[in-house]
Amino acid sequence: MQWYVATRRVVGFAVAFAVAVLGSAVYVDAVDAAPAPRMVTAMTGVGVGLGLLVLGTLLGLAITVPFWVWQAVRQTREHGSPGHGHLGYWGVGAFLVLFAAGFVVPGGVYAAAAPRVLGSALLVAGVLHTRAWVRGRTAPDRPYAADRYDLVSGGDTSSPLAAQPTADDWNAAQWDPDVDRQIERRRHRG
Repeated sequence: MQWYVATRRVVGFAVAFAVAVLGSAVYVDAVDAAPAPRMVTAMTGVGVGLGLLVLGTLLGLAITVPFWVWQAVRQTREHGSPGHGHLGYWGVGAFLVLFAAGFVVPGGVYAAAAPRVLGSALLVAGVLHTRAWVRGRTAPDRPYAADRYDLVSGGDTSSPLAAQPTADDWNAAQWDPDVDRQIERRRHRG
C-alpha cells in the first residue's frame, strides 16, 4: 500500500515541478522584458511564490523518490524483475541527468527549462510503467489496490479483515459472556 501512495506522490511532485519550472521560465522572461520600476511588488511576490514552489517540489521529490525506489525494489524481489530493470529506475536516472543538464545547456531560460521538463516527463512515464508492471503481477484480476483502500476506515474493503464496523461488533454476548451477564445484571437492577 505504501508503494502505491509513494507512486502517486512521485507523479504529483514531478508534474508540479515541471509546471513550476515552466512558470519560472515565463517569469524570468517577463522580468527581463518589463521595465524595472513597473510592477516591482507584484513581480517580487510572484518570484518568491515560484521559488517556494520549486523548492517545495524539489524537496518532495528528494523525499519521495528514494522511498519509491526502496519500495519498488521490495516489490521486485517479491514478484520478479525484468532483465533490463524497471523503466521507473531509468526514469529516475534520466530525471537526475536532465535536471543537471538544465544548468549547463546554453541558451535562454526556455532552453534551460526544457531538459528539466523532459526529465519530469520521463520520471512520470517510468514510474507509471513500473506501477502497471507490478500491478499486472500482483493481482491482475483484482481492482487496483489503491482503489480498494478505504480512506475512512483504513481497511481493504474486499478483505474479510477490513476495519469496517458491523452489527456483530456491538453484540456484547459475542465479546465475552461475563460482560453480557454484567450488562444484563445492571439493566435489571434499575
